[in-house]
Amino acid sequence: MGGFGKRIYRNYVIDDPWDIRMTPQSRPRSVKVLLAAVLVLSMIPAGSMLQFQMAGSDRATIQAIGYNSTIVVTVTDDVGRTIEGVLVQLVGTTLSNQTDISGVTVFTGLMADTNGTLYNVSSQKVGYTPSGVVGIVATPGNVTSVTLTIYGGSVLGTVSDSMGLITGALVSISSLGYSNVTDSLGHYRLDGVPGNTFPYALTASAHGYVNKTNDVFLSTGGVAQSDFVLTSLTGSISGTVRDSENLEPLAGATVSVVAGTVTVTATTNVNGTYMIPNLVAGSYSLNASLEGFDSGTISDVVVESGVHTTGINILLTEKPTRLYGVVKAGTFLIPGVLITIVGTEFMTNSSIDGEYEILNVTAGTYTVVASREGYITTTVVNVIILRGGERLLNVDLQGLPGSLSGKVVSSETSQPVSGVKVTITNLIMQRETVTNIYGEFEFTGMDAGNYTLRFVLEGYKSKELGPVKIIREETATLDQVLMEPASESFGGFIFGFDLAHSMMILALFLTIIILALAVILRIRTFETPDNAPAVYDEEEPEKEELDETVDSEIDKTEIEG
Repeated sequence: MGGFGKRIYRNYVIDDPWDIRMTPQSRPRSVKVLLAAVLVLSMIPAGSMLQFQMAGSDRATIQAIGYNSTIVVTVTDDVGRTIEGVLVQLVGTTLSNQTDISGVTVFTGLMADTNGTLYNVSSQKVGYTPSGVVGIVATPGNVTSVTLTIYGGSVLGTVSDSMGLITGALVSISSLGYSNVTDSLGHYRLDGVPGNTFPYALTASAHGYVNKTNDVFLSTGGVAQSDFVLTSLTGSISGTVRDSENLEPLAGATVSVVAGTVTVTATTNVNGTYMIPNLVAGSYSLNASLEGFDSGTISDVVVESGVHTTGINILLTEKPTRLYGVVKAGTFLIPGVLITIVGTEFMTNSSIDGEYEILNVTAGTYTVVASREGYITTTVVNVIILRGGERLLNVDLQGLPGSLSGKVVSSETSQPVSGVKVTITNLIMQRETVTNIYGEFEFTGMDAGNYTLRFVLEGYKSKELGPVKIIREETATLDQVLMEPASESFGGFIFGFDLAHSMMILALFLTIIILALAVILRIRTFETPDNAPAVYDEEEPEKEELDETVDSEIDKTEIEG
């Protein structure tokens, strides 16, 4: 039978090629029904299924084997790319197709029974290792899909320049459209590449470099290595950053250079070295910086294309370090405490506000000692001072038993007087201290006894107090010690001298002037005797006149007597 539509075969009405029905006018016996089914099957095209429906109470369904199954095959390489032009075969049959541009081919009209029919599929293409045979079960009226993999070869290698391996370089085979980039170690790999009888043009390219192409021969399923050394279109700079004092390499320093509108930076490694690549030819200034150091700059560094400029070393100067803090005993700020950094020459004393400061200590870990007579010496270990950093270290001292303390205030203002020198005078070895910013003073570690204290400060009248009694290991406290400001004296009229010393200087000056005048007059007498005073022109009196004068004076004396 050909075509579709209603057809009558003997007593059977056939509405389409897939369906036949018995007419109500005839109710054949079972043998006739089977005979009619066989005749109809012989006229239905291959790959179709017949469905018989018995009219009335004798209806039945008969399902037979049909050629209506479909298999869809997709072929990829070992990277997952779909491959065009692959020959796909149904093994054991004469059926074969080639994959289209999307790597797919379709087999239709395949015979399958109700339990499924097994088909073996394989694929192959020149330059690839075949996929091998894969079994697939087809079922009636259904579409079954399968993916086959064929295997290409590999091309691998490295990309570098005169300085070393290049990261992020593009390596490609343009004829295939395959490409990859180098990893952090400068390595690349292209897989799934078909073998060929002629070489592939393999190209490596990177920003700032001249492209380079190598010819690569690859056998089917083989591995080929091809390394590239690129020539830079730009130059580069390298060097070392060191401590200017001891020339120690500085790791972690940032080296920067301004290239046009972009700032390019690099960081020094554990050896203090850095490298800045891909700089256009020209003159540059480099700046290096590191926490704890003053930044350093080198100018007029010339860069040439394709040339690596080495030995651009930068020295950094460490910023001043600072160790500081406050020394106290409880709430009492202690002046005059000796702060020593063990193993160094650094030491200082706390001021009247209890504060101390030590500058320019080399970075490191130290032991710090705080000591003062009358107090237990305190040692602090593992004090870390960073390069160019500041370290706050407050110290609490503990006084020895037996103390004498007090507070000095002005008798005029009742305000604390700081910096007053307080001395215990009746000791073989006198002890002294100064009042702190609150006018407070303290002597600790005192034996029991009576003591005399002297208070001295310029601008105030000195004062002595005593005896002050200290009971063994107890504290004696002077609530307030009044200091009276000294009377103001007249100042001298010569800058820097008081009145008495000013007068002495004036008298000395006048004496020098008088002596100078006398000497001048004497010199003039010898030079011009005619102009000398008249006393030198009088004649010497005669001897007789002189004797008469003397006798006259004697007579006067006797009369008066």
